[in-house]
Amino acid sequence: MSLDDYEKKRDFERTPEPRPAPSGATSQRRFVVHRHEARNLHYDLRLEQGGALCSWAVPKGFSYDSADKRLAVRTEDHPIEYLTFEGVIPKGEYGAGTMMVWDRGTYELVTELDWQKAMAKGELKVILSGRKLRGEWHLVKTKQAENTWLLFKSRDVYAGPQRDSALGVPLDDAPEGALPQTVDMMVAEGERAPFTDPGWLFEMSFAGRRVLAEKNGDAVQLRGVSTPAPTVLAELADVRAETALIDGVLVALDERGRPDPETLERRLAAAQTQDFQFYAFDLLHWQEFDLRPLAQIHRKAALRAILPEGRSLLYVDHVHGNGESLCEVVAGAGLPAVFAKRADACYGASDAWCRIPVESPEGAAQQGLDAALAQTGGPRGSRRGRVRFSNLEKVYWPGQGYTKGDLVAYYESVAPYLVPHLFERPVHMLRYPDGIEGEAFYQRQAPEHLPDWFEIATLEYGSREVHRHMVCNDRDSLLTMVNLGSIDLHPWLSRRGTPDSPDVAVIDLDPKSAPFTDVIKVARAVGRILRGIGLDPLLKTSGKTGLHVYIPLQEGYTYEHSRMFCEGVARAVCREVGDVATVERATDQRGGKVYVDFLQNRRGQTVVPPYAVRPVLDASVSTPLEWDELQGDLRPSQFTMHNVLERVAERGDLFAPVLGPGQDLMPAIHALEEYLG
Repeated sequence: MSLDDYEKKRDFERTPEPRPAPSGATSQRRFVVHRHEARNLHYDLRLEQGGALCSWAVPKGFSYDSADKRLAVRTEDHPIEYLTFEGVIPKGEYGAGTMMVWDRGTYELVTELDWQKAMAKGELKVILSGRKLRGEWHLVKTKQAENTWLLFKSRDVYAGPQRDSALGVPLDDAPEGALPQTVDMMVAEGERAPFTDPGWLFEMSFAGRRVLAEKNGDAVQLRGVSTPAPTVLAELADVRAETALIDGVLVALDERGRPDPETLERRLAAAQTQDFQFYAFDLLHWQEFDLRPLAQIHRKAALRAILPEGRSLLYVDHVHGNGESLCEVVAGAGLPAVFAKRADACYGASDAWCRIPVESPEGAAQQGLDAALAQTGGPRGSRRGRVRFSNLEKVYWPGQGYTKGDLVAYYESVAPYLVPHLFERPVHMLRYPDGIEGEAFYQRQAPEHLPDWFEIATLEYGSREVHRHMVCNDRDSLLTMVNLGSIDLHPWLSRRGTPDSPDVAVIDLDPKSAPFTDVIKVARAVGRILRGIGLDPLLKTSGKTGLHVYIPLQEGYTYEHSRMFCEGVARAVCREVGDVATVERATDQRGGKVYVDFLQNRRGQTVVPPYAVRPVLDASVSTPLEWDELQGDLRPSQFTMHNVLERVAERGDLFAPVLGPGQDLMPAIHALEEYLG
């Protein structure tokens, strides 16, 4: 394979890319995928063959949905040294931009095992074994142009919903190893009263037998259970993995539809095979990777990604942060307990799990309650009566006919995803009592007529001034604020216990008169710079015309730290894409450019949270995005309160990392200083 084109296109005195070194062809078959943030973000798939890397540029990345056919453009071959290359190709050079390794591993050819024949035929089928890319993928040459191919997923065990990696979580801390034959199963250490904490996940407790479910090739089993459970094992065989070890509880339901240990043991003793369910709550091993060192929240996300749709193998969902709310739902259902699990804990960490017993109120047990609803917050729960709604028929969006009742229904449904992002934060309201065309007023302090149970944060301003702020820690509090006419909500970037220490930094991209294509260009630059200095930013629409970039922070940083850091990033962005970006605050001085706003990082400033509806014509919603969605046809108005729930059901909460461990700014600050020179 010739590397002449590679060398001709590069000035090795300027680019950090490797020069080709003399090396003979080997029998190794390695692959690497680079995330290439050049003029347009794309991915470069490179397969080792004949002493070089055969390369394709994939503009829209990878999808595990077999129906998605992605364009792949054949590019020049690259040297073997590119397997480990990462760096910034300087402006003016070919391929200028940030080149990061996104995945790497090995591959094997299938069907046609002769590389040259497969390429001549224009149909290359490979099995990839990486940390993100697994299973069989097809590259098929098209007749549209000389170098155009299509890349798509084969309908194998890994195929499933649209996503770009097999698990969707980082596996950097997952060591390789064989499937463990024995496991010290993690248990809850002690009991606690119901509590609320953003660092914890809360799950419903199931009465049954703790079991490990194993899939190893075509063999499936429930370790330690001699009685077959054919429906559970059949669905276990459909798990999206060749090898998996899942922690969970085997249950049998009584005549009321509730897990019952006596019914379970009776059926096991009698070797009865019907009516078993396996509630899966943790993934310990996947393929050749030991997932136990990963954070609890990542193990659960990985588990959700591999479980098939079914009726016997069920995913145990969780409530993030609000244990007290879930305990009330569970108590109202006549169920015994909730498990609390620290979101950042590895499997086996001491004191990372605890049990919360709950007492069922007299007469509250509901016959045949669906346990799957109870674990995720229930269909409105025992606290439904705490909110007294008014004027639900009032039209809030006259052009579309959407009512206040429609808004309440949306927020009631999205509450499990939204409330964790509001938890313990002072929240301001922008109230539209007569809908989006009526008068509105901003309300920072809590009104006096709130219910007694509503959480209030009393915060000092200076030596004499004290303000009472609303705190939205549960579904009922959210619905109360919506009932008061607040279409969207405006939380602080810090929590009431640490009002001067934000746990997130925000860069707000405000276009005003600039086209949204310019906002996309600026956002790409922001993401490129932040990743280049070692951070992992998150992205969402504002719900109106702009975009928000979030950086979760470790404890200990002040608003001054976050503001100064974001100002440095904003100025770096303007240096890179100054034709479309500015830090000029005065609207009439911006010259039609996108305002890179870093001044939101101040005590008392607010930014709308993800999943908040905005008081605009389309009832659009502030929606988390994948960075790869920054394409020319993206518009914030395409995400509305009538389609966002479907998106969340498919993709999960893309903003969940904001709720996990924060990121250390200090290394990034030093890297940014070097970048700015």
